[in-house]
Amino acid sequence: MVFPCNEIQKTAWALLKNFDHALILREDDPLLPAVLGVYEAQGIKNGAPTNTMKGAAFMTELATAYPDCRLVVTKETMTVEGMIKIVYDLLKDKLNIAKITFTSGVNAACQEYKPTGTVDRCPLCGIALDENGACPKCGYKKH
Repeated sequence: MVFPCNEIQKTAWALLKNFDHALILREDDPLLPAVLGVYEAQGIKNGAPTNTMKGAAFMTELATAYPDCRLVVTKETMTVEGMIKIVYDLLKDKLNIAKITFTSGVNAACQEYKPTGTVDRCPLCGIALDENGACPKCGYKKH
C-alpha cells in the first residue's frame, strides 16, 4: 500500500521542525555553556512567547531537542552524514524508511536501509491506524 506523501511530511515535520531556525551544537562544543548562559540572562532559556514553531521535545542517543529555546544538542557533527543518522534515528519507528538523501550546498550523502515491519493502514486513505484500529483521518474502523 502506498503511504500518502502529505502524511509522510506531517509525520516527519512533527519532529524535524525542532531543527528549523534552531541553533544546533555538539554536546562537546565549548560555546554551549556560554550560549545557555546568554539564554538564561535574556530570559529565553525556557521559551519566549513569540516561539510558536516548536516541535515535540525529544532525547535520543544521538540528539536532544530543547524546543522552548530552539536548541538541538547532538553527539554527531552536523554534516549531511550526521544529519542522516539523526533523522533516521528519530523516524525509524514512525516511517518504514528505505532511503534518505541529504544535500547541503555542494555536499550530498545518501544512505539506504532495509525496511522492516509492517503497519496496519486504512484501506481508504493509507493513514496508519491507531492502537484501537481506527483511522485518525477518516474514521475507518478495522473489524
